[in-house]
Amino acid sequence: MRSKIFLLLLAVLCEQLPVSLYAADIDYPIALLFSDNESVYQGPMKAFRTEIDHPVHVFNLQGDIKKDPTLKRRIFSTNPRLIFALGAKAAFTAKLWTREHQDIPVLFALVLNWQRYKLMDQKNMAGIAGEIAPGTTFANITVFSPDIKRIGVIYSAHSEKALQQAKEAAEIFNIELYGKKINRSKDFKRSFKKLRGQVDAFLVLNDPVIYTLENMDWLKIRCIKEKLPCIGQSKNIVEHGLVLSINPDIADIGSQAASIAKNIINRHQRTDYIGVMPPLGTQIIINRTTAKRIGLILHQASLDMATQVID
Repeated sequence: MRSKIFLLLLAVLCEQLPVSLYAADIDYPIALLFSDNESVYQGPMKAFRTEIDHPVHVFNLQGDIKKDPTLKRRIFSTNPRLIFALGAKAAFTAKLWTREHQDIPVLFALVLNWQRYKLMDQKNMAGIAGEIAPGTTFANITVFSPDIKRIGVIYSAHSEKALQQAKEAAEIFNIELYGKKINRSKDFKRSFKKLRGQVDAFLVLNDPVIYTLENMDWLKIRCIKEKLPCIGQSKNIVEHGLVLSINPDIADIGSQAASIAKNIINRHQRTDYIGVMPPLGTQIIINRTTAKRIGLILHQASLDMATQVID
């Protein structure tokens, strides 16, 4: 009889104890999905894994959602508490695959012109923009060349929102934007010629209609011929021959993403409250050879602010 009473008391006591005292809490992993084998993802991936305090399982989309038919099943079999998607293809895929699982937050980064993919149509999405905030861009342009007051921009439907944000930011710095909308890449050259007489610099947006190899080859030659400062939003464009780029510091993206992920997981911050944040780090890259060819004098302040100077 005493043994039965003891066992009954023991059972009641166990029911009242916290589960964590007799069963370890399960730390479900973060699924890190990257678009392909591009080297640009490696730095952010390493920083994220180093700074996040949860296990991370890494998955490669290999550039095509059809490459690995088992990938979706393998990701969801880990019961991920968050998906960190690097690159446009990974971000769009993560959005698609969580359409019926919006309890799983998705954080994306390294997506150029993220508005184009309508990533924020789902409540479980948050991200880090692939471009520097317009205000930061114009602040750096002002330091780089204080004489720039009228900037031409060619855009398409993909970048209308970005252009509107840029116009609002430009006003703060007394810079006027002259925009020209096109629907086809082949209209870029004609639109540039129409804008040229109105502006003293040109800004290239990360817009798929604008940013084609043919257009950039032509623009590089034209900017030198016209002695016009042409400015882009990626390092590639300066290596290609344009004079200046103001773009995110890729090395900081992983750390920033880890900080946001901790807020989502540990502090239960809602993704729709976070939205899309601007990247914290900025790279300013100057092509000194192009600057000389267009007759642009680089003051010491311009060189001091540069992350990299290409000769």
